[in-house]
Amino acid sequence: MGPERRSAAALIALAALAADQAVKWLVRGADALPYDLVGGFRLVLVYNTGVSFGRLQDAGGILVAVVSALVGVLAVALMAAPSRYRPGLALLLGGAVGNLVDRLRFDGAVLDYIDTSWWPAFNLADAFIVAGAGLVLLAALRDARA
Repeated sequence: MGPERRSAAALIALAALAADQAVKWLVRGADALPYDLVGGFRLVLVYNTGVSFGRLQDAGGILVAVVSALVGVLAVALMAAPSRYRPGLALLLGGAVGNLVDRLRFDGAVLDYIDTSWWPAFNLADAFIVAGAGLVLLAALRDARA
């Protein structure tokens, strides 16, 4: 991959990380939580010590180790991947690093703040991870058709 393309992918990952951490900083400073948003969404403050959907609560140090390893694998994959995979991998990396930063800052917990009342609370990093996985899957499906 050329330096320009690596730079673009790195900027996507850094922008995702910065956006995630900025929103978490704002939420932590909010006074009146929970706060009703549009469309049935609520702004809450939840420290999730588990993984997706609150599973494996209090897994602590093992989650930090697993996420750290995942971040390393994603970084290597991002540098080696064909260009059609890079946007998705960059979003995955930015979201994973955002949640890893939380785990290191908040005693193994991730700060979740979006509540739908029908889905477990989540954060912007989680949304980037899901969107990134979707983009990688779409690129892989295109490859499979070719």
